[in-house]
Amino acid sequence: MGAAPPPTRLTPTPFIVVGLVAGALAMWGVYFDTAWHRTVGRDSFWALPHLFIYGGGFVVWVADVSAIALATRGRLVDLGGSVLRAGPLRLPLGFALSALGTAVIVLAVPTDLTWHAVFGKDLLIWSPPHLQGVVGGAIGALGILFAIAAQKGRGLFRRSALWRIAMLLPLVGLLHYVHWSLAHYTIFPWTRTPDFYPYVVALTVPLIVIAGVRAVGPWAPTWAGLLFLAAIVVIDGGLAAIGFARPAVTPIFAVPAAVVAGLYAARRRTDELGVAFAGGALFALSFVVMESAWMAWAIGQPWPRDRVLAALPLTLVTGAVIGAVGWVLGGFLRVSWSEGGAAEIFGSADRARRAARVAVIVMLVALATTYRPQVFGPPLAVEELALEPTPRVPLQEAIFWDALIHDDWPRARVIDIYSEGTMDGIPLPIGPAWCAPDAARLTQELAQLRFDLVMNGTRIDLSAYPVVHQRLPDGRECAFVGVVSRRQRASRNGFVYTVTPIAGAPPTLSPIRVEATVVFKDP
Repeated sequence: MGAAPPPTRLTPTPFIVVGLVAGALAMWGVYFDTAWHRTVGRDSFWALPHLFIYGGGFVVWVADVSAIALATRGRLVDLGGSVLRAGPLRLPLGFALSALGTAVIVLAVPTDLTWHAVFGKDLLIWSPPHLQGVVGGAIGALGILFAIAAQKGRGLFRRSALWRIAMLLPLVGLLHYVHWSLAHYTIFPWTRTPDFYPYVVALTVPLIVIAGVRAVGPWAPTWAGLLFLAAIVVIDGGLAAIGFARPAVTPIFAVPAAVVAGLYAARRRTDELGVAFAGGALFALSFVVMESAWMAWAIGQPWPRDRVLAALPLTLVTGAVIGAVGWVLGGFLRVSWSEGGAAEIFGSADRARRAARVAVIVMLVALATTYRPQVFGPPLAVEELALEPTPRVPLQEAIFWDALIHDDWPRARVIDIYSEGTMDGIPLPIGPAWCAPDAARLTQELAQLRFDLVMNGTRIDLSAYPVVHQRLPDGRECAFVGVVSRRQRASRNGFVYTVTPIAGAPPTLSPIRVEATVVFKDP
C-alpha cells in the first residue's frame, strides 16, 4: 500500500491575491450600482451590480475562511504577523479582520431590507444600511492591508517593490470607500459645501495618508491616490460606454497627499507623533485650497470666503487629530513584520495598547460628530417651487416614479410613498403619470382620466403643462404631466395625487390616490 500524499500546504499569497481581485470587482460593483440606480432605477436584490458587490464579497470571504482553516490545521506556511486564538481556531489577524468586514457587509443586506420595509425606498447613500456596508468594506480592506504587511520579506513579497505595490492596493480600496461615501458631493460636484464636505474628508483621508506614510513610505499615499484616480477614470469610461450616469472623478486625493509627502521629505525625524499631527492638518489645509480653486474655476460656483474661513479651524484640528490616529494605525501595520513587536514600535506593549484604545475612541467620537440633524422650515408654498414645463422627465428623479414601481400599482385605491433626497440643483419632476402595456392603450386610457395634484393643501393647476410620453425599462408606455420644480428648501411636504376616471369610463379604470411624503434636505 502506497504512502498517503502529504497534506496540502499553502502560503498566504494566493489568498491575498484572490482578495485583491475580488475586492476590485466589488469596487466596480459599488459604482455600477449607483449608476444603475440613477440610470435604470431601483431594482431587485439580483440586479447585476449587486452580483458584483456581493459576489466579490463572497469570494473575499471564501479566501479569508480558507486561510483561517489552513492556519488552524497548521497548513498555512510562511505566515507572518499576529495570529489570534479563539478556542481551537488560529486566526491570522489580517484574514480575521477581512472576514469580519465581509460579515458586516453581508449583515447589511437584512438591515437594508428592514429599513426599506419600515421607511420605504431611500434615495440617499447616507442611510444606515449603506453606511454599514461602507464600514464593513473598510474593515475588510484594512484586513487585507494587514495581511500584506505581515508578509513583508516573505515568499513572493521578498521583493520590496512588489510588496510596496501590493500595499498600495488596499489603500486604494480605502480611498474608494471615502469617495463613495461622499455621496452627492461626488455625484453632483456643485453641491459641495465649504464646511461639512471638507470636514468629512478631514475625518477620514488623513487616517489613510498618515498610516500609509508610516507603514510604506512618504510617497505611498500619493501613489495610492494616483492609482485611485486611474481606477475612477477607467470606471467612468466604462459607465460612459454603456450609457450610464457617472460619478465625478474628483476630488483628487493625490494632490494634498503629495503636499504631505513633501513635509515628510523635508524632515529628518519623520516617525514622531507631532509630525503626524502636522501632516494631518496640512492635508486638510491643502484639500480646502484645492477644492476652493476647483469650485471657483472648474464648477463656476466659488465658495464664499467667510464660510471657508469660518469652517477652516475645525477642519484643520480634525485633520491633525485624525492624522495622529493614522500614525497609530501605521505603527500597528509595522508591528506586523517587526521582530520586536509592539514594544519596538511604540516603546512598550502597554503604550501600544493605550494608543490603540485612544485611537478607537477618537474615531468613534469623530464619526459620531458627522450626525447633523436637519433643521426643517415650514412646508413649501407652491410659489417657492418655481414650477415650469418640461419636454422630458428623468424617471429616477420623478416623485411619482415611486408610485409606478410600487408593488400595489395600479391595483390599490390608495398608495403611500416616501421620497427623501438632498437638494442637488437638478430640476425635480413632480407631475403624476399613467402607464399602459402599449402606446395605443395608453392613448385610449389617457382620454378617460383626470389628474390632480394638491401640495400641502394647495391645488396645483396641471392644465398648463404638457403630457410627456416615456417608455419604462420594463416595457410599459407611460405619460407624465411634464412639470418640474426648479427650487426647493429644507422641508417636509405632503403631495396628494389623484388619478380619476371621467364619467362613462370603463370599469377597468379605477381611481387611484397617491399620498406622498416628500422630504427635502440641505446638501
